[in-house]
Amino acid sequence: MGILNINDLKEGMTLAADVKNKHGIPDADVEGADRDQLHQEEMKTVSPEVIAVIEKELNEIFPPVDGNELMSEIYRIVKKLKIRQVVES
Repeated sequence: MGILNINDLKEGMTLAADVKNKHGIPDADVEGADRDQLHQEEMKTVSPEVIAVIEKELNEIFPPVDGNELMSEIYRIVKKLKIRQVVES
């Protein structure tokens, strides 16, 4: 089981716990899910050259994010969205 951002949820996944939060739902606990494993699977769908171009573009926009948990998560989400754009086009 693992905590995933709601944007990472896919059809067929089974929740390991009820999702409750009066302020919005950013994450869900999903049986058999691992955020790192999911990320690695998505990265396999795009060539390393395309990923390098996306990372170069993002590195020009984002300051260094090492050690900054919030900025690291924003970077991860933006990178993921850009990869999805490439896959869906």
